[in-house]
Amino acid sequence: MEQTEATVTASTVENANSLKRKSDDVGWEYGKLVDPNNKDRIMCNFCKNVNTGGINRFKKHIAQVGGGVAKCKSCPNEAKLACLAWLEGTEKKKHDKVARELGLRSDVNVSSSGQQEEDLTCAAVAFNAIENDEFKQMVEAIGQFGPGLKPPTQYELREPLLKAEYARTKSLLSDREAEKEKNGCSIMTDAWTDMKRRSIMNIVTHCAEGTSFIKSKDTSAISHTGEVIFELVDNAIEEVGAEHVVQVVTDNASNNMAAKALLLEKRPNIFWSSCATHTINLMLQGIDNIPRFKKIVDQAKGFTIFIYGHHRTLECMRSFTKKREIIRPGVTRFASQFLTLQSLLDKKDSLRKMVVDAKWENIKETSSKKGKEAYDTVLSVRFWNGVEICLKVFEPLVKLLRLVDGDVKPSMGFVYGELLKAKREIKEAFKNEELRYKEVIAIVEKKMRGRLDAPLHLTAYLLNPHYSYADSSIFDNADITTSLITCVEQFYHGCDEDIHDEVVNIEFTKFQRKQGLFGKKMAKNCVNFDYNPG
Repeated sequence: MEQTEATVTASTVENANSLKRKSDDVGWEYGKLVDPNNKDRIMCNFCKNVNTGGINRFKKHIAQVGGGVAKCKSCPNEAKLACLAWLEGTEKKKHDKVARELGLRSDVNVSSSGQQEEDLTCAAVAFNAIENDEFKQMVEAIGQFGPGLKPPTQYELREPLLKAEYARTKSLLSDREAEKEKNGCSIMTDAWTDMKRRSIMNIVTHCAEGTSFIKSKDTSAISHTGEVIFELVDNAIEEVGAEHVVQVVTDNASNNMAAKALLLEKRPNIFWSSCATHTINLMLQGIDNIPRFKKIVDQAKGFTIFIYGHHRTLECMRSFTKKREIIRPGVTRFASQFLTLQSLLDKKDSLRKMVVDAKWENIKETSSKKGKEAYDTVLSVRFWNGVEICLKVFEPLVKLLRLVDGDVKPSMGFVYGELLKAKREIKEAFKNEELRYKEVIAIVEKKMRGRLDAPLHLTAYLLNPHYSYADSSIFDNADITTSLITCVEQFYHGCDEDIHDEVVNIEFTKFQRKQGLFGKKMAKNCVNFDYNPG
């Protein structure tokens, strides 16, 4: 084939009027597309005949071969030979492929033990792929079919099979699509860096039925400005349908806040909310950096690293804790720290017994500086008192983190109320002594301000019977009722003012007074925390 291409004159190639193509794909230089959007209709440069069967049929036209194909009588001999050689080469490749596959099948010789006698070439597939349920089903299906099963071609995998799987997957999301159309959805962004150091932006939708992936974009080559993020989000809104989008959720980076302003200008009825998970993590990070807490966390970290850094100390620990591990992974780094502190406290007695036992003393590494520090940490009363206070401070926020990071139920209606509860519990951990809790509460309030106490959060708090039906004074809070009006004005932006009036003065009044459907037993049961206020 390469030799054939060499025979094509430079002038023929230079004068070609065609699309960009692979350098080894002979034929395109002899014609041009009649319609740029239809690659099947190609006009011959020599006889001006229009072929409608795609590039392969066009090559047969030039080569003057094949039944039912109009032959070009005007093409130069070099063009004819080039296309003929390509067609013959392609036919030979098909023949060789069939012969090779038949050879592969004939080489299969399974012994009585069920093992292939010869080693197979590695295809760089991870070993854990064998645990995949779909792989097991595939093996079973092949076994049921018997010998002679032909695998799909690359084309079949790339085109019809992939399209069929896409259609099947989309059908599985029909419930989510219906929920989006009925009650709307949120557009959420997630920026991260992969193992190749590429900056990736994922965009998904979230509704009561779950989360659905929209697109992923490699943003390594572009600056993450507010304008860029706005464009990505705005395109996603267009794709989903602006009428189905209630809010956009991102983290608290300044570029996202710039995008927020641009979206509000173009789509004033769509809310832009800060990611609750990210905000709560910032609270935990801030508290973790307070010296008195950081010291305890660092001591716990140092002890854990020492234990897991040596085989003998790890074996010793497991023998005293009855093989229970210290390290416990959580949804985030700070949640993991909390769980590790909790795990240490649960094993306090076992760990204290361990470091005074002869088995510990007989381990060479325990006499090192790090070993002595681990010994001192576990026997320190101040350390364990510090662990307890850390847990009392972290636990309310970690509980909230689990709520907002899970998919059990929509969390918007609970975020603000549970934040208030967390603040109360943190104060109680310090026996309500302002001097002791002041620094922690200041961090919580700073991180939540403008992020988790926005009008949308306050309105969701107000309309959640779990809070407002249990404490009627919430209805008298001016900040909260003003937030309701703000949200109604934004959500119904551009609508008739009668709708605003109906929502605020009629529907909300019924909710407040528990009238109509709000007076039903089912509605009153929503005071229970486990109910979905939606």
